Amino acid sequence: MAEIKYIKETLKLKNTKYIILLRVLETMTPFVTLLIASGPRAILKSVFPVFCSLCFLYLIILIIEFFRKKINMKEFIVNSALCIIDAALVTIGLIMIFGF
Repeated sequence: MAEIKYIKETLKLKNTKYIILLRVLETMTPFVTLLIASGPRAILKSVFPVFCSLCFLYLIILIIEFFRKKINMKEFIVNSALCIIDAALVTIGLIMIFGF
């Protein structure tokens, strides 16, 4: 929540519901992975594709909302950048942890 408040105040965003949605999707990743995978190795192999799928879904939602004029270009760029940064950090973390 501190991150969301900091981003809202620093970048002067009106709407933070998409940042909250990104955090919810990140939190859902382990649970979705547990539902679709069976066994520890399958879980480890499924984390990255599930996370990438949820990030792709998030970007699709942002694009739809942008074309519906619910968010402006600044919010679209900031939210997209946060998603890409999160995906990069997860990728780097998985590489460091599991040596993919």
